Amino acid sequence: MHKISRVEVSGLFGYMNHSVDFSTDSPITIISGPNGSGKTHLLRILHAISVLDLAELASIDFQELKLELQDRRMLRVVRQKTDGDSEVFKFLGRTPPSRSWKTLTLEYEPDDEDSPEIPSWVVQLPGGEWYDTRSNRLIPADMAKRRYNTPDRLAGLKAVRGSWLAPYYDDASAVFIDTKRLDSTNRGLPRHMQTRVQQYSAQVAAQVSEARRKSLNESLDADQSFAARMLQAAHTSVKEKELKERYQRIADKHAELHASGLSVIPVDVAFPDEKTNPTTRRILNVFLDDWERKIQPLLPIHEKLKLLRSIVESKFTGKTLDLTARGHLRFKSTHDGNPLPMRALSSGEQHLFAVFALLLFSTRHGTLVLIDEPEISMHAAWKHAFLEDIEEVARISDLQIVLATHSSAIIRGRWDLVKEIEIPDMTPPESDNDEDEQFDDLDSEVEA
Repeated sequence: MHKISRVEVSGLFGYMNHSVDFSTDSPITIISGPNGSGKTHLLRILHAISVLDLAELASIDFQELKLELQDRRMLRVVRQKTDGDSEVFKFLGRTPPSRSWKTLTLEYEPDDEDSPEIPSWVVQLPGGEWYDTRSNRLIPADMAKRRYNTPDRLAGLKAVRGSWLAPYYDDASAVFIDTKRLDSTNRGLPRHMQTRVQQYSAQVAAQVSEARRKSLNESLDADQSFAARMLQAAHTSVKEKELKERYQRIADKHAELHASGLSVIPVDVAFPDEKTNPTTRRILNVFLDDWERKIQPLLPIHEKLKLLRSIVESKFTGKTLDLTARGHLRFKSTHDGNPLPMRALSSGEQHLFAVFALLLFSTRHGTLVLIDEPEISMHAAWKHAFLEDIEEVARISDLQIVLATHSSAIIRGRWDLVKEIEIPDMTPPESDNDEDEQFDDLDSEVEA
């Protein structure tokens, strides 16, 4: 779904109406309001509609939702009353300048109450994936549904395939981060099972492994075509100064990748000290083409790792973050250099690590990220830096981020990003006897 510019919800809890204009000069919008005003439920509705999760949408008490997207398309969702247990939603869409609305009705049937419970070792990550904590592996959604009868979050998307609504959900992606649930341990689970922060770390390892695989494939393709490309370059002209500058840029970037642990093998090819001849320059130019191809798949995750390391090491005391040879994140003591297990982190450190690991590695470009009360378990100094940190994250991954908070420390003067919502006044108006008498007198004059 394209990025959102405005949301309106009517009949939240049966009596609340909210309207929020999203920030235009920043990727971040902050929703603020008193407890009980519906901040969390507004985030949940946005998440449900953004990924078309009908089960989540049915679990929220509301009457109508209106979305305006940045590409000027509009989407309305109206809840319709039924006599049975099912929930029926009418979707209406309009693409300006057309004034006509297209409609589609979707029905959600709740699962059988007697269906088996999901095993305690199978947990759902904020991105929607399922995770087996015993084997440290992600479970595809269709396999999790078949094996453990997990909710089918793709049912809504399957239902709109081929309809006018399908283009609204091309590459749709949304993540809801409930920070109250970013607990450092899964209480009640056997000791050998992973903690949540270890699960998030495992997601990083999976992405590192995939980036390395792509880099290896680029290397193999380059090796196979090297001779042919050398023949094509036989009569090209390469300037030494430009070649040397290009070599230095790529070498520096590769050194960064190697230092971060992404590139396991260093490239030890020095640029010649003496003046090069045309043949040498042609060979080196093709070599640099290949070198650049090999490191390209590693660069996106390198930027994310570099930012995560910068955030962590600027806030955690006595700890550094690096990558093992197998691609797992590892904390080390700055005192003696020894590895530190995740459980050695304080609850606040685990919380902060979990939030940014999710932001950086459980999202893809264009994702709508919804964060409920990010200030929980966060040190005061960390709150002050939070907006600056997530703006940098949003820049790297092109995210649209919505925060629900009433922490002035998080807001830190950025009131231009804050959209206030309120609890409606349900107190009936008091009768003003004097005013009533005045209206009685006026009525008497009119009758006369």
